[in-house]
Amino acid sequence: MRTHLLPLALLVTLADVGAVDTHVTEVVTTGRSATSKATVATPKTELDQADVLEARYWGISVAELHRARILMRGPRGAFSDPRISPVEVLGVHARSEAERAHYAELFARLLHDDAERVLAWQRAGTEAMRRLYPNDKVVDFAATRPLTTKTKALPNWLFTPGGGAE
Repeated sequence: MRTHLLPLALLVTLADVGAVDTHVTEVVTTGRSATSKATVATPKTELDQADVLEARYWGISVAELHRARILMRGPRGAFSDPRISPVEVLGVHARSEAERAHYAELFARLLHDDAERVLAWQRAGTEAMRRLYPNDKVVDFAATRPLTTKTKALPNWLFTPGGGAE
C-alpha cells in the first residue's frame, strides 16, 4: 500500500506549481483533499514593454525571446556564457534547417551592423585625437626601452613556425 503513496505524493508535490501569464496570474494550489484557485489581475508592466523593446532590438518576436529564455534555463544556460544572445540560443536550438539559416542570417546582420558602429566610433576617436593632439602620436614606440646587453632577449625558436631552433 505504501508503494502506491509515493507516486501520489510526488504528483501532489509537482502539481503545486503556479502558472504565470503576462495579463492574469493564476495560482493553483493542490493538496490531498482540496484544490483552491485564486486569480490576481496584474496590469501591463514595464517588464512587458522591456520584453517588446528587447525583442525588437534583436529582430525577433516576444514569443521567440521567451523561448530563448526558457532554453537558457536548461542545459544551454549551463553550457553557454550567460551573455549569449537570444538569436544564438534560438539558432543553436533551431527546429529545422530553414529556422537555423534564418537565425544565422539575422545574427550575421547584427554582427555586421555592430562592426560598422564600432568602426565608425574608432574613426571618430582617431579624428578627435588628430584634431585635439595634432603633434602627439597615439602610441610612441620611441619611448620604449631598447634592448641592452643586460636585458635578456627571447630565443629565436619561440618565434619560428613549428618551434624548431634555428
